[in-house]
Amino acid sequence: MMQFDWTTFILEILNFLVLVWILQRFLYRPVLAMLDARQQRIKDETEQAAQLRNEAEALRQQYEQRLTDWNQQQETSRRQLDEELAQLRNTATETLKQTLADEEAKLRVRNQTLIAAREAALIREAAGAAYGQAAAMLQRLASPQLTQRVVEVFLQDLLNMPDSEQAALRKAAAMLIAASAVEVLSAHPLSEADQARVSAALSGAAGQTLQLRFKEDPALIAGLRAIVGECQLHANLADELAFFRRQANHG
Repeated sequence: MMQFDWTTFILEILNFLVLVWILQRFLYRPVLAMLDARQQRIKDETEQAAQLRNEAEALRQQYEQRLTDWNQQQETSRRQLDEELAQLRNTATETLKQTLADEEAKLRVRNQTLIAAREAALIREAAGAAYGQAAAMLQRLASPQLTQRVVEVFLQDLLNMPDSEQAALRKAAAMLIAASAVEVLSAHPLSEADQARVSAALSGAAGQTLQLRFKEDPALIAGLRAIVGECQLHANLADELAFFRRQANHG
């Protein structure tokens, strides 16, 4: 039978306690500290990873928002560009229409001007031809008797001369140089009696005695022309034809 040894038992207990103290002092505490440090590192890394994940999520959301904003800006810019292009197209169309209308109006005016010029040229040509024909016919009809009849009309017109024309005649007569003669042209020779009548009528209308010098000018066709200084009195077919020709050219 085995005998129990208290001394050995107490020594074993003491050895065990010393071992526990040594383990706690030199092994357990460093291991706990190491575990605590590892746990803290894991916690820090986890928090950092969470922070990085949050930052990444924020960046993603920011990117998506910017992408959305950019798409909206692109769509807005595209609409504005379409509107500007449409406006430019409408403006260009209206400008082109206005230009074409202006050109059409200018062409119409030009054509009307050309037509009017052509018509005027034809009228002048016709008037010239008619003037030539009338002059030729009157040349054939011209005679001393016709000149005599025109002289009678001339004398009658002097008696019925308007005040304004009579004032112009008297002013022209007053400005004549002393002893200067008044020239009277006739298409045919005037008799001495007709010359005396014309002289008396002109002197009476001029308000003073005039010295007349009578000449012949067949170009007058029929009738006479009296030249009193700057004043001319017409009573002949050539001047009448020229008057109507000028009226036709200015019409």
